[in-house]
Amino acid sequence: DCGMKNPQWASVSFGNVFCLECSGVHRSLGVHISFVRSIAMDSWTDKQLKLMKNGGNDKCKAYLKARGVDPANTPIKQKYESPAAQLYKEVLKARAEGRPEPTELPKPKAPASGGSGAPPAGQDPNGMQRLHGETDQQYIARQNRLKEAAKARMAAKFGSSGGMGGGGMGSASRMAGIGSDPGYNPNASSIPDVNVDAVISGFGTALSSLGSITQQAAVGVGSVAQQAAGGAASLVQDPQLNSIKATGASFWSSLSTSVQSVATSISEPDGSDGLSDLQNKFASQKAATPSKYSGFGSASMNGGGGASSSFATSSFATTPNNSTTSFSGASSSAQEAPGLPGEDRNGIERLTGETDAQYVARQTRLREEAKARMAA
Repeated sequence: DCGMKNPQWASVSFGNVFCLECSGVHRSLGVHISFVRSIAMDSWTDKQLKLMKNGGNDKCKAYLKARGVDPANTPIKQKYESPAAQLYKEVLKARAEGRPEPTELPKPKAPASGGSGAPPAGQDPNGMQRLHGETDQQYIARQNRLKEAAKARMAAKFGSSGGMGGGGMGSASRMAGIGSDPGYNPNASSIPDVNVDAVISGFGTALSSLGSITQQAAVGVGSVAQQAAGGAASLVQDPQLNSIKATGASFWSSLSTSVQSVATSISEPDGSDGLSDLQNKFASQKAATPSKYSGFGSASMNGGGGASSSFATSSFATTPNNSTTSFSGASSSAQEAPGLPGEDRNGIERLTGETDAQYVARQTRLREEAKARMAA
């Protein structure tokens, strides 16, 4: 209808194709005017395929134009609801079935007196709308027939007592609503009579029973508590329990003594540790074997001509401005070597230029510091 390329929807009634937007308008006309199918998604019968093969957009437009309907400028609703379009539907059916093409629309049959009759073409005989040419009696008769048919369907689905009022006004319908009870009296009070004295008496009896039950429960709880207290007292005086307590106290005393001795052995210096042996070994070999690390800060340094020059062990002192380092001589104990920047003075690796005595002195200092930390 709009000329869009690659249409995907079709009207079987008129044998033409159109786009998705036009298909929505065709569907709004109703299946009695235009029966819409999807070309790709719906299934097709042989009869529907024959209608499409005998139809086509050009044939439909030419037929309507020849009978005074402009297919390009007429809205879809007016175009396909026109008598010319309805006649084209009959012509298309005749072509598909091999019958002679009709030249006019079939005339509706005259309805029988008192009946609903056959509806005109394009009208719903099962709807609420009045049909063309339908009298008041015919309309009422048709609506009564539809109502009885609906009641029969409801009774078949929900039972003989189901439906909207099925089974008469006096029947107990489970779908009945407000006003369905014929014996309802709006002037009568809906609140039933209540015997207030009986209600109060019942509450009093209930409260009295509750108090008796509570008293019995309190007596039972007191008896259980007394039994529990007596059992606890006998348990405390049990000689086996006293024996267990004495054994536990003895074990705790032994454990405390063991922990205290371990702490004392860690904090106090041990004369037989490996560092003391190392110090004694260095002291015995110091006079016999010169250190390969002898140099600046060592106890002796050999000159180039074989003569030895003795230097007192130097100690380092930093001036207040931390800019110069001075040496103090004539000290009997070896001072630690300064090492090079980046070397760890708190490690076990020997520093650059460090003598055996300086190494032992530094390791001794580290050990004393570690013991002090352990003691703390």
